[in-house]
Amino acid sequence: MSLFAEQPPVYEQVNDQAPREAGDNIPDDFKYSVDVASCELPVRQMFVRKVYSLLSVQIFGTVLVGFLIRSSSSVQSWCFNNMWLFYVSMVFSIGFSIATMVKAKSYPTNLILLGCFTLSEAYGLGMVCALVESEILVQALLLTFVIFIGLTLFAFQTKYDFVSWQGFVGMALWGLIGWGFVMMFFPHQSSAMEMIYSGIGAAIFSVYIVIDTQRLMKTANLDDEVMATMSLYLDILNLFLFILRILQSRQD
Repeated sequence: MSLFAEQPPVYEQVNDQAPREAGDNIPDDFKYSVDVASCELPVRQMFVRKVYSLLSVQIFGTVLVGFLIRSSSSVQSWCFNNMWLFYVSMVFSIGFSIATMVKAKSYPTNLILLGCFTLSEAYGLGMVCALVESEILVQALLLTFVIFIGLTLFAFQTKYDFVSWQGFVGMALWGLIGWGFVMMFFPHQSSAMEMIYSGIGAAIFSVYIVIDTQRLMKTANLDDEVMATMSLYLDILNLFLFILRILQSRQD
């Protein structure tokens, strides 16, 4: 037995926090997968600002692409003479949406994929809008904007939990998709039937705007800003398309 007691080993202190460099003013909560609801108010506000900043860029890019296609007859002619690009954009849209979901938390890959997804959607939407009369298009844009702002304010103010409706609204959406698939085999639908179908679709995505807005503050994590942005973007686009169909049905 040794006459001298062994000195205990010295262990380095483990720093379990994310490294912070000079000038790093990002809250630590943003460096971990933390529920938004469990964070302090400034952190929640920063998360919401990030989501709506990305969403604003998406909407602006979509409107810009649609304007470029619609405002130039030569661009329209080229697009409609190369219809294969429209179908490619649809395939790319699905592919980039899946890729964005897979890489949703891999920065900056997630932002690059989100941008590619937005451009794919914008191209297809721009070609659709090129076939619509200007008056109807402007009305649909204004209605979509007013409804989205109103539903967003409602979702932030109400104490009722609409997130619990997600399962029911999801089943309604699948029912609408099935109805739309059946309608493909009966192309000559009455304007009344078209309005009913489009009205239900607009109602479903209006509820989805409320649900996805409340999810920002209740169930989302701080690194879910890309998925939250893409969800709201799709809600707005689908709402716009259904409103467009309603207005066209009224005209017919």
